[in-house]
Amino acid sequence: MKKLLFMLICMFISIPTMASAHTHLSSSNPTEGQVVTEELKEIILDYTGNIEKLSTMKLLKDGVEIPLSQILVQDRQLVGTLSAPLENGSYIIDWNIVGEDGHPITGKVSFTVEIEQINKEKETTQPKVEENKQENEQQDKVETQTENQTSTNTVTTIITVLLLAILVIGLVVLFKKKRK
Repeated sequence: MKKLLFMLICMFISIPTMASAHTHLSSSNPTEGQVVTEELKEIILDYTGNIEKLSTMKLLKDGVEIPLSQILVQDRQLVGTLSAPLENGSYIIDWNIVGEDGHPITGKVSFTVEIEQINKEKETTQPKVEENKQENEQQDKVETQTENQTSTNTVTTIITVLLLAILVIGLVVLFKKKRK
């Protein structure tokens, strides 16, 4: 009885830690909001834990997918090789991974390419005010997604704790009834 109760208490203490130990994006190249001024050959996403082989990413410009010639999963990294140089403009890396704990996780990284083009007419660009507004909107979307992910983890942890508490109380009551 004491061993069972001890095991249940240990599970009760460790499950909230396991529930919040999902893999997260730790860094990227390019980084969120970065203005890329030199030709980019690959996109590198680094995570806090190992990721599964079925993890992937898409590169989008104005909602249209830009083909990547290769996507590799290497332990804690997701690497996408570009098949052609990127044109100037705003891009979003839309990534989907499966962490080593089996949980699917998604996210986005937005960046802008502004490479000076030699011997060509310069592209017309939006005024800086409009550009900053778009960057702020993209940043707000990323922050909202991160907040949603955090609140989902918190709710999962609370539900897990409540279920374990009910289980422990039920077992204690059951064992007390059996002793009588």
